[in-house]
Amino acid sequence: MKIIQPATEHELKMYYDLRYEILRKPWNQSYDSTFDEWEKNSIHALMLDDKGEGMTAGRLQINSAEEGQIRSMAVKESEQKNGHGTKMLLWLEEEARRRRMKHIVLDARDIAVKFYLKNGYVIEGDSYTLFGSIVHYRMKKTLNFEL
Repeated sequence: MKIIQPATEHELKMYYDLRYEILRKPWNQSYDSTFDEWEKNSIHALMLDDKGEGMTAGRLQINSAEEGQIRSMAVKESEQKNGHGTKMLLWLEEEARRRRMKHIVLDARDIAVKFYLKNGYVIEGDSYTLFGSIVHYRMKKTLNFEL
């Protein structure tokens, strides 16, 4: 396994297809709903399996010099519960540290809150409800830097 920043047409297709399959398609949303206005202001990451197929996606949206935001975390269904989400999260956090960001925020789906709590995030409050049924919570993690 390795994590890359998708750059080629094939890598980008795997990345966006994975985001669509996990985060949009189950709620009958269009493929276009996979994209938002922050795509160009984000660091995109794709975890590839040993065969070069996409299995985990995530992105670090750059909100400001001090704040990053985790978005679009998606793990292929057959690969869930194998630690791939944690590896992606740690990779994105390291990217934020490299950019000297002080903290990361995210809006976690209710089913993902325990995952983020386990990884050091705290709930700040309610966020929004997506597609009329997916409750989200605003979470935050302060980043520490080694001296």
